[in-house]
Amino acid sequence: MSFLKYKLFYLIFSLSAMVFLYSYTYAQYGGFAQSISFDGGIRLTVLLPADMTRDTLEKAIEKSGLEKADLRQTDARENKYDIEFGPLVRDKYQVIVDKANSEERVKFEEKRRKTVHNENEPKQVFKERTVAGEIEELLLPVLGVSSDKVVSREVISASVGADLFRQSTKAIIIALLLITVYVSFRFEFSFALGATIALIHDIILTLGYIGFRQIEPSVPVVAAVLTLIGYSINDTIIIFDRIRSNIQDRSELVNITLIDSSIRSTLSRTIITSTTTLLSIVAILVSGAESLIDFAEILFFGIIIGTYSSICVASPIMQIYEKVRFSRHSG
Repeated sequence: MSFLKYKLFYLIFSLSAMVFLYSYTYAQYGGFAQSISFDGGIRLTVLLPADMTRDTLEKAIEKSGLEKADLRQTDARENKYDIEFGPLVRDKYQVIVDKANSEERVKFEEKRRKTVHNENEPKQVFKERTVAGEIEELLLPVLGVSSDKVVSREVISASVGADLFRQSTKAIIIALLLITVYVSFRFEFSFALGATIALIHDIILTLGYIGFRQIEPSVPVVAAVLTLIGYSINDTIIIFDRIRSNIQDRSELVNITLIDSSIRSTLSRTIITSTTTLLSIVAILVSGAESLIDFAEILFFGIIIGTYSSICVASPIMQIYEKVRFSRHSG
């Protein structure tokens, strides 16, 4: 079987997949899903009654008049849920809270001026309303739980989300640069070029899949992308190492037959490694915690794409570069 014989088909297929995923994401959903980790919002972690199901919780939130929330069960034994409201809800209630605080502070100051103070009495302190508090006042009575069942309250601002996005992007770029330097040092630049383009290909397709599936950006999602980068480059280096051991001179890197032979000799190992890794991920998808589902789903897609790119993108790009380079030197 010749892999490089169909290199043009692989490149067209990859570009078509990218166009489809991103076109669908923006045409169908208007862009990527929002999440409070990157866009800010409100997260309440609540211990719910044992008999309350996800459907009951969704109906209670709707009954309270709040917008649709993202729900995540973090502890099935205690029936603990993360209830997350996006930036639109946060901003809406922030305006309400700011207005209420402003009006109530004026009344408080006026009342304090008119009140005769006793030095032995504790000084009264104005207690400001909070966004999380406003939402709790609406939601908890409908849920039938008291405020002591709220394990944690978190309001994430847009600036925090933007900073997290910058840090995540920086981590991915640094990983790509370090891998490029490493492969250039260990092999030739053409190998590094093929490996880097294959990794960028994996990232673009994986992000397209995240948009297609409307998976909310989060720290586990970033971890999944970084993990698949490591997995994909490991697969690519194994193939490149076999190619290097099979050549006597750099000019042989334009030889399609030699490269195909190197890929075939590592193919069984690649398939076995990918299959066993995918079986582990399937176990997480079937019986893992809900908080790991997005992580596992992205890894499942990423490993398939990473295996494909190691064979069908990295090696063809390397061969094309060497062919162009050889032609120039010959000319």
